[in-house]
Amino acid sequence: MENLDKDAAAAQARRTLILWALLVRDGAGALQGDLRPKVERADREALERAGHIRTERRGRYRQIWIEATDAGWSWAASNLHAPLPPASRDGAQVLQAVLARLADFIRARGLALAEIFGPQPAGATPPAAVDLRERIRSAYLAATGGHLNRRALLRTVREGLAGVDRAAVDAALLQLQREQAAILYPLDDRAQLVAADHEAALLVNGEARHILWIDR
Repeated sequence: MENLDKDAAAAQARRTLILWALLVRDGAGALQGDLRPKVERADREALERAGHIRTERRGRYRQIWIEATDAGWSWAASNLHAPLPPASRDGAQVLQAVLARLADFIRARGLALAEIFGPQPAGATPPAAVDLRERIRSAYLAATGGHLNRRALLRTVREGLAGVDRAAVDAALLQLQREQAAILYPLDDRAQLVAADHEAALLVNGEARHILWIDR
């Protein structure tokens, strides 16, 4: 049993690194053969089942194109501490790409590296995160006619957040649920689901959630 647990942990760490290898690329996509670490079929299919990637065949030779989904971005944002393979040589290449992206981010916003890596105030919520939470709350109230303690379809809430980065919205929604400030749950009657519901769904532990509920 212990060996099975270790194998599962190693597989998850490898898939996490594969996802990061995608996210640091322009457009968060690449041909399977160009990715490092090497993507095995089992890892690709596991990531696809989790909703973190999508794949398609491209070109004359029908090569496999892999692209991170919004759910993949959201999972990565909420799992920055997820373990990576400890002895992977490919991890250094991914880290180099992450640092290059970080450099662009710092330069574009005029930040100092110490602002990111230095001590952070305990319990502080960045102003941008506070603003996003308020926008989510406003979109929820607009969807429910100004009422709390009512269900709102995520697709309707997302319409009220048009133009806001989806990965940021998903991360904020997951944080609200962790803080018990909101509840995300699936629509039980799947016959009511339309394409827009599937598109707007947020994956939580591999399960699609279609409804947002805020009670206070």
